Amino acid sequence: MARLTQRDVMRDLNRRLGGDHDKVVAAYAAAERRGDGRRASNVHDITPEEYARRLHADGVAKGWTG
Repeated sequence: MARLTQRDVMRDLNRRLGGDHDKVVAAYAAAERRGDGRRASNVHDITPEEYARRLHADGVAKGWTG
């Protein structure tokens, strides 16, 4: 089975949670802690919540999440 990408996890959460930013960010952070869509590296020691906010903003800017 293919490993889910970070964007796959974010897209799915965004869809399932109706685009609610705060819920999506919290759910993504929890998913990352479980190992779902885990980052390959974290050289800047960014928390899962901050990474989720950045990933969500990137998705909104690029149109792949709402």
